[in-house]
Order: sequence, then structure tokens, then C-alpha cells
Amino acid sequence: MSPESEPLRWRLHGLTVEGRAPDPGLRARWETAFASRPRAHEAEPDLVCALDLVAAVPAPPARPPQFRQAGLIEYYLDGDSVLAHFPRFGQLRLDLAAGLTTGVLVRAALDTYGVLEDLIAIALSPHLRRRGLFLVHAFAAAEPRTARAILIVGGIGAGKTTTGLALLAAGWRLLSNDSPILRASGAGVDVLSYPGLLAAYPDAFARFPATAHLAEAGRAGQGRPKITVPAETVWPAVWTEQARCAAIFFPQIEARAGHAVEPLALPEALRRLLPHAVEQWDRAMMPAHLALLGDLVRAAPAFQVRLGPDVGALPEMLERCLKPN
Repeated sequence: MSPESEPLRWRLHGLTVEGRAPDPGLRARWETAFASRPRAHEAEPDLVCALDLVAAVPAPPARPPQFRQAGLIEYYLDGDSVLAHFPRFGQLRLDLAAGLTTGVLVRAALDTYGVLEDLIAIALSPHLRRRGLFLVHAFAAAEPRTARAILIVGGIGAGKTTTGLALLAAGWRLLSNDSPILRASGAGVDVLSYPGLLAAYPDAFARFPATAHLAEAGRAGQGRPKITVPAETVWPAVWTEQARCAAIFFPQIEARAGHAVEPLALPEALRRLLPHAVEQWDRAMMPAHLALLGDLVRAAPAFQVRLGPDVGALPEMLERCLKPN
């Protein structure tokens, strides 16, 4: 077997994840996205995800899906077998009992910004949940002196990535740009690293000296709306494996002179968190998932952050909100 055809294996918080990708372009993109994870060449896999490229998206089953999300994803459930149908990008077949996902994707999944990385996370997340690891859509970083983690949660345009970049520029450690893992731990919840590239618009990178050159390259016409880069090429040794969650922030960019931080009540924090954490089709894991999120908002204070223009003031302001160790 040639090195190019061997399965890719990585260590991920006590698990060995195997990726199979016969297409060279798909394989290279996957390796780049997972470069922060240690390799596990000799270990037997706990989870397997096999993806390949096809010319056209296969037809979905001839019945209504049990769950549909805004025309982007359709879920067809049959016990431990799940078919996730993406009308524009392909299909994933999940065998929840075996820890196996097989998928076929069309070229648009590689050519459309962020889609491949999202599909890999969707392919792995149900298997991870069944092993006590729960993904959340957020930026996660850890304060370097006390190893306390924060989650920055928000939709497109809320300022999530810009706030995260401000922390990295101030020396904080990266847990994930987009999909950190949550795991119950004693009286709190730990945030665990999940691989991926930093991704931001040129204007966001332009705000920080260490990434200003990326903004210039983007404006020169790379042809993509966002720029992606491995975080470790900007800040060596920036990654950290895990830290206890000490605060949750929900940013919102506003036309204001300075930042403002407002504490959120527990029910409101949970309400805001749910759309970024729970996959509604996965009813079997819903009780455990909701219990974990409840533990999270009880253990880590939550805040709304109204963002002004001074990104340099963010790290100190957010650190003052952290729950002590």
C-alpha cells in the first residue's frame, strides 16, 4: 500500500480517528485541517470516516426526511443508521453502532468555503457524542497563566472570530476556531481542542500586526471571501489540549465607542447556546447533551458583549469576567 493510499489516523482525546480519502485533493485538504492533531499510525481506529468524490449528488430516499434544516441538510433515520443528505454537496451515511461514517461528496464541497470542514465535523460529531464528547459551534481559547477557557458563541457577523483573534494576539492559547469539544468533568465542564484552520475576512486579519500580511494577500485577490491559515504558522505553539470553561461570551458588533459587557441569567444563556450545540435529530443523545449544557451554564458565567472598535481592549476586559479556578 502506497503512503498516499494509507488511511489517515489522528489522536483525539483518547480516541483514534481514521480518515479515508482516495482523492488526492480531498486527502490533502483533510490533512491540512487536522494538522494540529498528533498522528496515530499504529493504533487501531475507534472511529472511521471514509469520504470520496463523485460526479453528482445521489438521490435521497423516496420518503420525507424526519428532520430538515433550512434546505441545507435532510436527515433520514432508521435505528442506528442515519443518512444525512446535502442537496448541494453530497451524502453521509452514519452507522452509529459501529462508529463509522461513509460519504460521497461532489467537487463543490471542496470548492465552497468551509463546507468540507463542516461536513467532516457533521460526520464525526454523533460518534463523538456517544463517547462523551460534544461539539459546539464557537471559538474557544484559554488564558495562558491560569489555563481557564472561554467560549465565544455567535452567528455570522457577530464578531466571534475577531474577538478570538484579539485573544490569540494577546498570547492566549487556541482550543478551536470553530468547533471545540465539551466534556463533563467533576463540578465543571472542560473545553477540549478540535482541529481546523483560522478563517477570517481580510479586514479582521488587518487589525493585528501578526496577521496583517494575510490581509494584504487576501486583498491582492486570492479569490475567496475569507482567508484560511493554520494558526500555528502565525503563532507557534498556539494550540492547547484542554482547559476548564470559565466563561461564555455572546458578542455582537454595534456602532458604539467602547465595549460593554452584560451578565446573562442562566435560562437566557442556555437559550442562546442551544442553537449552536444541539442537533435536533439525535434524540437518543438529547438528555445527556442538555444535561451537559445545563452543567456548563451553571459552572461558567455567561455574558453578552457589545463590541466597539478597540480590539486591543478585549483580552483584559474578558479576562476580568472569568470565574476563578
